[in-house]
Amino acid sequence: MINIISTAILIIGLAAPPAIAAEANRPGLSLRQTFDLYVRSVQRSDIEALFTTVSEQEDFLFLTSTGELIDTREGYRKFHEDWFKEQDWDMPVDNIEVYEGQDFGITRAIFHYRSRTPEGGTSRLDSWFTMVFRKEAGMWKAVADACTPIGRLVTEANPEITYTSEQQFLFSIMKNRRTVRKFKPTPVPREHLLKILDAARFAATAGNQQPWKFLVIEDRQKLDDLKTAALEWTLEEYEKASLIPPDKRHSTRDRLQKTLENVLSAPVYVAVLVDSRSKYADDNIHDGTLAMGNLMIAARALGYGTGFFTSFFPEARMKHFFKIPDRFNLICFTPIGIPEEWPAVPVKKSLDEVVVFEKF
Repeated sequence: MINIISTAILIIGLAAPPAIAAEANRPGLSLRQTFDLYVRSVQRSDIEALFTTVSEQEDFLFLTSTGELIDTREGYRKFHEDWFKEQDWDMPVDNIEVYEGQDFGITRAIFHYRSRTPEGGTSRLDSWFTMVFRKEAGMWKAVADACTPIGRLVTEANPEITYTSEQQFLFSIMKNRRTVRKFKPTPVPREHLLKILDAARFAATAGNQQPWKFLVIEDRQKLDDLKTAALEWTLEEYEKASLIPPDKRHSTRDRLQKTLENVLSAPVYVAVLVDSRSKYADDNIHDGTLAMGNLMIAARALGYGTGFFTSFFPEARMKHFFKIPDRFNLICFTPIGIPEEWPAVPVKKSLDEVVVFEKF
């Protein structure tokens, strides 16, 4: 028989549970009673009571909400031990279905996991849990546990406003984008590169004119030649502006050379260009910059660093070096690659400093 109960069997606030008498599985309990004990044990972070409802056999099947497969009893216990160290969470359970056979049984329920976020909001994960039990020494014991996520939501200041995991991922990517100046030589798969450029071409643009061109440079020799040329370009500009004292020329050269070695250490570079013959040419700089913004966010989503570099790569020099047609203008020259390390988060102004409503 299937027994369906659509109300929560237990709800605990986001606080440490009170002390309770020890519980344990025992012969004679029905599958429903055993499952209730299992749920109470989880909600109370009681590892010992929980494992009186788990098979004594080492083989165990557990599919987590993230798709990880744990196939041993020891692994299942370690998962719960780590989880139970966490604070400020609760997990109401409802919509319970129980099928009790002679030697095997199945339970199915929705677990509503809720925990505090570092920002003070609430993270919610709703999942179907399907569990398989069998009789061992007269007791029902779980032998398999499969979690199927239904939805992941996060709330912040207003508990009535929720954000999906996809939305949270997007916000996180934007906040964690960094300008990277030193890279590992790990190649960027062509598929990833095209995915990033595809995101760039979907940027907003004046009148849908799409004035951009993306010049991709992967030739290591060409990049090494650019390193040499960019060093000379920069030194020449510094000297014209009288920025290098005579006694500092060698040290300045060494410093710039090291900087360029790092900046040009990525496996892929893209010159973001715009066509001066476009219909709304006055908007080209905005269109090109928007495309570059998309490019940086897409690259970060795939684990790559970038940089909006112009200082070492003046337009006229770059156009001559790469034989770029006169009609195109350079927005920036960006690396794409895996960072040697991700830069620390810089100090950002608060929203109060940059947001004005209605009028100044």
